[in-house]
Amino acid sequence: MIHVNSVTAALFNQLSSDPVLTSSGFVIQEGEAFNTDIGHTPWVGLYYGNLSITPQTLGGTHPWLGELDLFIYVQEGSHRSGQEATRLLSQAQNAVLNAMIADRSLGGTVLMLTGMEIAPFQRDLADDSWLFTNEVSLRAELRGTSE
Repeated sequence: MIHVNSVTAALFNQLSSDPVLTSSGFVIQEGEAFNTDIGHTPWVGLYYGNLSITPQTLGGTHPWLGELDLFIYVQEGSHRSGQEATRLLSQAQNAVLNAMIADRSLGGTVLMLTGMEIAPFQRDLADDSWLFTNEVSLRAELRGTSE
């Protein structure tokens, strides 16, 4: 079978061990509640989405082909302005993307990353604080066993 939790754990480990992200104080969480605290930025949240599975062979050791959607939320904030929050979010997103593509097999848990889409997700203004989030949708191809 295909074990989604091993893919998200590998992505979490890959981002958590990235020297740029760790030295920049990124808070990286897998499957946790969405961050609403500007004090916990830069923040990265990892979640899995749909898993599409199709049979590829009758028997064999890897009879299932899967496509997994992963969602990575990158968040940054500012107490000064939306312009600064946008700039900081762009820098944070670039650092996260560089760490993600450093190993496109995510520690061997996927065959390859097959697509990526980045979109604005949330723009919050509260108490003179701007908290901005982008969603990175990542698609990965993987094979499953006949366990």
